[in-house]
Amino acid sequence: MADPLGILPFKTLVAQAGAVLLTYGVEVEATSVRGVAAHLVEVMAQRIGMDQEEAVHLVTPEAVAEIIMKAAREEDQGVSSPHAKRPVRIDDRPVSAPVELLGHLVMAAAQAGKYAGLNDDGAAEAHLLDLATELGAALVQNHADGAAEISVGVLDELAELVDTVADQVETGGWSICPCDEDHGQHVVDVGTVPVMRRHAAMARGLREQAAG
Repeated sequence: MADPLGILPFKTLVAQAGAVLLTYGVEVEATSVRGVAAHLVEVMAQRIGMDQEEAVHLVTPEAVAEIIMKAAREEDQGVSSPHAKRPVRIDDRPVSAPVELLGHLVMAAAQAGKYAGLNDDGAAEAHLLDLATELGAALVQNHADGAAEISVGVLDELAELVDTVADQVETGGWSICPCDEDHGQHVVDVGTVPVMRRHAAMARGLREQAAG
């Protein structure tokens, strides 16, 4: 079988690997889990000389999860990981916010995501774009009387990531144009940091409403 992705045992392997990752306290994009699982199945099939439909039964969810966690540990040591890993969202309590404020937070996620992407942090970029999508979906789907509901977890993740990007711009050398030529990008970067800080503070202020 050339492609194991469509068969039930493979789908089960991916689902179970995702469940194992949750026990480690991380959530990984399903596409990344599928990619690692497919690679392990292919390697196993080649190693023992059987087709992939048979080999899929020899790959364990724990093996798939361990490969992803190993990549995550390397990322923590400064090696970029290809997997969209993020903490499991614990707090899904809804909080109501004015649509104008949520619009600012969409802008914050997009701006921080652009910085992350331009400075080769693909995981942060993907996470921030996901948050921008969630915020945008809330504006479209949950909009009523000038307000919309968003989960506390989204606000927590956004505030932390935007502040982290601001730190990188301020002290880590990140730039809106990380080329070797100086053509005024430093001025843009300096002006961006306080805007990011304000947006992170907005998200935390909304989060306080749910806590209080």
